[in-house]
Amino acid sequence: RGLHIAVDNEEFSFLKATSKAVQRMSEGELLQMQKSRQLNIDEETYFKIIGDKTASLISTCCEIGSRSATHDTQSIDNITRFGELVGLAFQIRDDLLDYVSRTNLIGKPYANDLKEKKITLPLIHALRSASKNESKSILGMIKKGNLQSADIAHIMSFVRQQGGIEYAQGKSEALINEAIQLLEIFPESVYKTALTEFF
Repeated sequence: RGLHIAVDNEEFSFLKATSKAVQRMSEGELLQMQKSRQLNIDEETYFKIIGDKTASLISTCCEIGSRSATHDTQSIDNITRFGELVGLAFQIRDDLLDYVSRTNLIGKPYANDLKEKKITLPLIHALRSASKNESKSILGMIKKGNLQSADIAHIMSFVRQQGGIEYAQGKSEALINEAIQLLEIFPESVYKTALTEFF
């Protein structure tokens, strides 16, 4: 319905933003599927995937919202980038839940990403920090599939020992701080306060 209204009012910038998001989300999903099979994802590829799969959607929502309220280019650019950074930070935090949460608290199955052979930021950092042999052993366990409780416990311990959780948390916090700084150009309001306190 929203797209129909955009067409009726010749708001083609809305359609362009939405089309771009659909393209990015599709490309991100395909890239993740490929890398899950190959198990060779690095940090740059990880950010490409979560940027396309998650951040693109939030960024587009922010962009369309800002375009509906102003024609000021800087305001639109800042709030669009804000959405991108929020999306990245959100996905990192969501991925962290695989290592620190319990199903009965948040409803997300424990170690679900690992079982699906999804290599996320905490593990990427741990694999990069560990010795080549240790990293190869961990990847071998994941590639084999059918992870048992002992396997999961071993991988979780490996990620913690290599500082993967703290590293991912630090990346998330840096993204949030960058996002909040982008809001400084806007005047104080209940809306700005809501965005800054969103985290």
